[in-house]
Amino acid sequence: MSATCLTMLPAIGTPVKVRFEKLVIECTVRDVKNSWGRPRLEVVPAAGSGTQWVELDRILLAPAVGALAVR
Repeated sequence: MSATCLTMLPAIGTPVKVRFEKLVIECTVRDVKNSWGRPRLEVVPAAGSGTQWVELDRILLAPAVGALAVR
């Protein structure tokens, strides 16, 4: 596991709001990874089902996730 991934681990389990076009959906971070040099978060919705990998710029930042924006 890379050092970048280790610094991203605190974001797992964090509640966040994710922009999906004109919608903002409450989600929880399920997993993190660094893809092509960009942090990505796998999120699961608070209501409903499914998961989605999203880039950090779609997250309305929560405190534990905010540190990922600083590279």
